[in-house]
This record gives sequence, C-alpha cells and structure tokens, in this order.
Amino acid sequence: MNTYSTDTATFIKHHLLKALLGGFAGTLVFTLMGKFIAPLMTGHVMDVAALLAPLFGGSHLDGIIAHFALGTLAFPLAYLILAARRLPGPAPLRGMIFLLFVYLFAMTVVMPLIGQGLFLNSAPKAMVALMGHMVFGIILGSAVGKVQ
Repeated sequence: MNTYSTDTATFIKHHLLKALLGGFAGTLVFTLMGKFIAPLMTGHVMDVAALLAPLFGGSHLDGIIAHFALGTLAFPLAYLILAARRLPGPAPLRGMIFLLFVYLFAMTVVMPLIGQGLFLNSAPKAMVALMGHMVFGIILGSAVGKVQ
C-alpha cells in the first residue's frame, strides 16, 4: 500500500465515528427542515424519502432507509475520502462546500432522472433544498472538525 492510501485509511479510522454521527444529525435536521421550514417557503412539505422511494423499491419506508443511508453513511464517507483534507477553510465551511457539490449533482442529475425536473422545477423548492444541504454541510464539517 502506498503512503497516501495508508494515511487516508488512518485518517478515516480516526474520524469515522464523528463523521457518521454528524451525517446522522445532518440528515435528521435536513429532514426536519423539509417538514417544518419548506411549508413556510413553498406551501407544502418536502419529503426526500418520497422522492427517493421509486429508486429503492417504491415504498416510503424504502425511501426513508435510502435517505438515512445516504446521509449517515455514503456522504460522510465520501466527505472523509474526497473532501475533508482537500477543501480550504474551517471545518463548517469545508462541509458546506462539499454539500454544495452534492446539492448541484442532486439538482442537475438525480432530480431530472427521477422526473422531478432540473432544480425541482421550482426556485422556492430549490432554495429549501440548498438551505438543507448547507445546514447538513455545517453539521457534518463541524462534527468531523479540524483535520491535519
């Protein structure tokens, strides 16, 4: 194994629990924002699990599981591997920058693929989604904290 791979594995082991907890907390807050903040801006709840359900078997429970798996496992791991040590700035900013890329991918690739349109075909919905991703990023980056 080369030095970079060894360093990355050590880094991930050292920060994994913090990242997973931050991912879970970020996903929970993101979900609650969709339930309580979105109606103030769009007039209705934004349910990510319902959007994801068709991709993962069709039931709402499958969507919830997928939503929390992505937010608790996939995104924190990707953050540790791809971004935590490469992005500039303090931890909350690094998390926000990473989740900005996740948001842009979701809005320009995933949402159109599942029939929701580019940026959800709605500026207010897109703004709620952006706010949710930014808050998630702040929580994830803060949970992982300072990196060397």
